[in-house]
Amino acid sequence: MNKIITFYTPGLSTGGTGRVYLHLARELLSRGWAVDLLVSNDSSPLFAILPEEVYVLKLRTTHQFWSLFGLWTYLKNRRPAALLTDRLRLSASALTARRLSLVPTRIALTFHSPISVKLEKLPTSRARTFKKKIRKWAPRNDKLIAISNGIREELITRLKVSPNSIDVVFNPVVTPEMTDLAKEPVEESFFDTGVPVLITAGRMTEPKDFETLLRAFRIVKDQMPCHLLILGEHGKQYERLMLLVKDLGLAKDVTFPGFKKNPYKYIARSSVFVLSSKWEGFGNVLVEALALGVPVVSTDCPIGPREILEHGRLGKLVPVGNAPKMASAIIETLNQPPDMKLAKRTMERYTVDRSTDGYLKALGLLDQGLK
Repeated sequence: MNKIITFYTPGLSTGGTGRVYLHLARELLSRGWAVDLLVSNDSSPLFAILPEEVYVLKLRTTHQFWSLFGLWTYLKNRRPAALLTDRLRLSASALTARRLSLVPTRIALTFHSPISVKLEKLPTSRARTFKKKIRKWAPRNDKLIAISNGIREELITRLKVSPNSIDVVFNPVVTPEMTDLAKEPVEESFFDTGVPVLITAGRMTEPKDFETLLRAFRIVKDQMPCHLLILGEHGKQYERLMLLVKDLGLAKDVTFPGFKKNPYKYIARSSVFVLSSKWEGFGNVLVEALALGVPVVSTDCPIGPREILEHGRLGKLVPVGNAPKMASAIIETLNQPPDMKLAKRTMERYTVDRSTDGYLKALGLLDQGLK
């Protein structure tokens, strides 16, 4: 086998999963591994900052059946030591291609999202089908990886997956260069006014529930001057959010700059980071904020925030969809900023180095010297 680790994913989303692959790729390359990336969509802005040493192969499709020939050819030619994917159907395709190619690549499936949320959103018949597929395909992987203890518990209790087959590997969030990137200058003038800046980050989609955040911000704004910065791609909810901003009379107080390659310089200069999500598999942005010494307010959504914030010890937790309580927590945090020393130390568990060790250990490759 060759000293290659392959990431197989539809594309590099600008959300947490895309940056996970980006950080892992950089660290693996620094350790002497080759990194391959199999995708069907290469339009993400993250490709602009992907290390040039990463071999990118664009497949025509990631369809479970039609992708088989491309995967079979890839495995025969590249013979990677391991393949890591984050989708059940991609895992099924890779497992089938491995069996046909007779190449003993180790395959691992990572679960980034709460299983409970997915099951609750599906009709009963489709939920049953999904459970059957997981029970059929998941055990065939060499390892299952959960990015939080909460997701691991769901796999065990909701889907009856064997505990011995699941490793918990926290996301690689805290990078060596994060501190330097946080010091880069910003052009936005509202950072120089002395007015508190609230910040959040994420794609403008329904799960992020920026609508509740905007309503909470209106309440905060009625009590003190402040500005809200929302980083992230202008997704499906953008137009709706812009209308809400106008209706709430916040047009001059909310900024939507879009996706930023370096979000850290904005986070580091902000007074409070607010996560308003209805659900999160983990919550990378909370770790980023705490690692940079910025207080956080987060919804107590499934599953990541409560685990990251240690049940509220490292940051305030508020009910999902409750704008008044979110506003109250923000105001309290602004009026009495917490000591961030403990939170910053605790975030060391989410370093890229530790996470990479976790993935290599799960794949059985931590101490193996492959050529």
